[in-house]
Amino acid sequence: MGYFLGVDGGASSTTCAVCSDDGAVLGIGRGNASNHILAPGGRERARAAVGGAIEAALRAAGLGTIEYRAAQFGMTGIVAGTERAQAFAEVVADLLRAETVVINEDSWIALAGALACGPGVMVIAGTGSVAVGLDPDGRADRAGGWGYIFGDDGSAFALGRGGVHAALHARDGSGPDTILVERIPPAIGMDLTAITWEFYQGHLNRAAIARLATVVTESAAAGDPVARRLVADAAAALANLVGAVIRRLHWPDGATAVAPVGGVFDAGSIVLRPLRAALAARAPGAVLVPPRYDPVAGALLLALRAAGVPHTPERLALLAATWDLQATAP
Repeated sequence: MGYFLGVDGGASSTTCAVCSDDGAVLGIGRGNASNHILAPGGRERARAAVGGAIEAALRAAGLGTIEYRAAQFGMTGIVAGTERAQAFAEVVADLLRAETVVINEDSWIALAGALACGPGVMVIAGTGSVAVGLDPDGRADRAGGWGYIFGDDGSAFALGRGGVHAALHARDGSGPDTILVERIPPAIGMDLTAITWEFYQGHLNRAAIARLATVVTESAAAGDPVARRLVADAAAALANLVGAVIRRLHWPDGATAVAPVGGVFDAGSIVLRPLRAALAARAPGAVLVPPRYDPVAGALLLALRAAGVPHTPERLALLAATWDLQATAP
């Protein structure tokens, strides 16, 4: 039996999964954050996080040390061929034996999972935002992903920041009234005016601001005009990313599947409705579809493909069924 490893490593956690060559997911393991490989102590933290997640996945699978036919890593901030990728490859070499190892940024495993390695576009709206696409000819492209200062339009951070901005201006009387003035402080545990200073001094991180996106979407659902405008602007920004990717690739039949991925979309129709409308104006051939698999499952699919294992309907069905079983295991 051949074994395959899929890894999703990011700023908050690392998740690994092991599957066999028939597509059955045998075990899932989790560890700490594994990005910032070039920061002081970054290699050691990545080694501990990834190594711990792999060990947990192998324990769940009832396996000891094994050799993989292929291992696919999707890592936040690591692009193939860069110094970061080389540094991470050196860490990986200490952790496992594999015939083939592929290391790339996490958006590509998320795309593979969302569309089961098929053609289409995935738009991520989590703490950050990015759109990546793969057309029927196998050409890939992306838009966005430039971080919270220069990009991340439509992301949870952008929504949270926009909510704080609107609330502060409403409090000052320099902007329209909004229920965000009352709703944001208890959600973050401090007065509005304290938020800015705590963020500037590094006591509040981006994730804390991003969590306020839920306050904005819930306020929009409650009918607050300011929050509704913020959500509409976010949807338009995400549609712009999708439209940019679609225009640079080739779609013979004119239709493009677009899978929305990330915590912003957990708000449901309050976000998806304006996104659908914005896509109709910017990319008329775009059709929103639910993502099929988790990014780590996407990494497994890419690992199988790297070893030349075909994605048959039977293999995809088994992967989906066993993924759900392992993901809910205690």
